[in-house]
Amino acid sequence: MQIIAKVGKALQGLFGKTTEETAEASGVIVRKRKFTAQSLAQTFVLGFLRNPRASHEELAQMAVEIGVEVTPQAIEQRFTPKLAAFLKELFCKATKMVIGSDKALAPILERFSSVTIMDSSTIALPDSMQEEYAGCGGGRGGGAAAMKLQTEWDLRSGAVTHVEIEPGRSPDGATCRQDVRRGAGSLRIADLGYFNLEVFATMTAANEYFLSRLQPGTGVFLPGGEAFDLRKWLDKQPGPFVDQWIELGKKQRLSCRMIAWRVPAEQANRRRQKLRQESLSKYGKEPSAERLAWCDWTILVTNVPAEMMTPEEAVVLYRARWQVELLFKRWKSQDLVAMLRGSTAVRQMVGIWSRLLGALVQHWLMIASAWGDPTKSLSKVCEVIRLFVGRLAAGLDDQTERERVLADLCRIVAKTCRRNKRSKPGTFELLNDVSLLDFCLT
Repeated sequence: MQIIAKVGKALQGLFGKTTEETAEASGVIVRKRKFTAQSLAQTFVLGFLRNPRASHEELAQMAVEIGVEVTPQAIEQRFTPKLAAFLKELFCKATKMVIGSDKALAPILERFSSVTIMDSSTIALPDSMQEEYAGCGGGRGGGAAAMKLQTEWDLRSGAVTHVEIEPGRSPDGATCRQDVRRGAGSLRIADLGYFNLEVFATMTAANEYFLSRLQPGTGVFLPGGEAFDLRKWLDKQPGPFVDQWIELGKKQRLSCRMIAWRVPAEQANRRRQKLRQESLSKYGKEPSAERLAWCDWTILVTNVPAEMMTPEEAVVLYRARWQVELLFKRWKSQDLVAMLRGSTAVRQMVGIWSRLLGALVQHWLMIASAWGDPTKSLSKVCEVIRLFVGRLAAGLDDQTERERVLADLCRIVAKTCRRNKRSKPGTFELLNDVSLLDFCLT
């Protein structure tokens, strides 16, 4: 299988040349006694991948499996600022290694050169890191110090194409990734945090596509610039979907499609309840009647032409945005990348960077073994991967053994890791059969 060779080569590159170059620049290896740069990186990254709560003794056991005879005390002495800096730089380099499957996830995605889902996740850091990574002082911002992982995931191939590390208090809309060109025919899907008419206009000029919810308060006009009451107008439209070309912006106008539909009453009521809670918490008052009325509708805006994407397909594609949220959930809930464990900030940061590297390696292995199969639970696949870490570590430098381990992983996943039964189809089923959407909207 081509993907096995691709992932095997990536692992060899990461723990080989890339590790050596990073170690030389960081000075993490002063004198070669027991550890080389490669064995040091493998011990911490694969050790924490196998067990995110790994003790010094368990890391020493991983080192022995790799071929390095060390004690738990020797491992403890390795938690240094140089190791933390080395692992951070190695993670940054690893995120530039784009590993995706050649297997098509769904025909609908093949219409675009890439389908990028943008989102971010915040990790609280030790307070001593606030000068480099300022947080928001509490809540979701992560306290005095936090870092934000601006993440881009290609839904076509499953590849994590970019991770930008930013201060936790940096707003999503201000990220430098807003201005990145992804090529003609590409599609970007993002939530309201990235809504920006100037960005959309630039994308349109570059023949790139966007799909987003409509930001409340944005000026909406009919073609030709005619102003109208959007909500009253929507209430009069027939059919399950409203598909209308409009102009956005009170100053500079952007022509795009608006796709709107009325949500079920139960969903609308949940939205109103959440809106009331947020308004009372932030502002100490009830939201306006107008804001509450908008809870009955979901409105998307896009520049993808109607002949290329139906309203039903737009709904399914925007729903797929939640896949990156599930990626963050796996990283945090299963891989514990946000866990601050250790008596010092240095020890905590060594753990964070090691787990983030492990989560990325795990993602590559998940792509190799399960991507494109809608029957698989990716969470279950990630747990099975941990069972193969020891074998992978022992055979990492042997291409034949490395590919044998990866092939065995694929065989195990093929026979197991099935999704639990659901009452409604999941995202991957919907991408392959849009007609199932009617079942989900009722």
